[in-house]
Amino acid sequence: MAGKRVSSQNSRKHGLNSAPDFESSLEYQALVNLIAEEGFSAFVCADIAAGLLNYRRVMDAYYDTYTRPEPVNDFIRDMSVKGSMPIFREMLSASGSEPDDVRDMAAFFAGMQRQERRKGGPVSRRTTDTHKLIRYQRNGIARLSRAVRQD
Repeated sequence: MAGKRVSSQNSRKHGLNSAPDFESSLEYQALVNLIAEEGFSAFVCADIAAGLLNYRRVMDAYYDTYTRPEPVNDFIRDMSVKGSMPIFREMLSASGSEPDDVRDMAAFFAGMQRQERRKGGPVSRRTTDTHKLIRYQRNGIARLSRAVRQD
């Protein structure tokens, strides 16, 4: 369930699930005119131009994701939970907390640390994030291939 919740937010992260309006752009018109010079019909020109621009949009998102991976929190990832217990005790002693509170805080921190370690370092995060975009890349290629085969 947690994985489904995370993956359901992918489209918000890169915006590739929204339908773009290529028809109003100058690039689209220039591509349509260029493709029309090759003898394709108006409908095929429109499909090919939209396919090319959509594929470029996917590859731009892929590039952005690759060059700016999710940051790694080295402090949480590398800190010793056992070594942090005295820090938690000292922080919570001023408020008159119970030993259970210190254990709860250490357990919460350990959970955050497990989550951070599961995500991996910068290289594995970059790989994971770009891997999520492969489906969009395949769809873009398929759409472009169908448009070219129409004529």
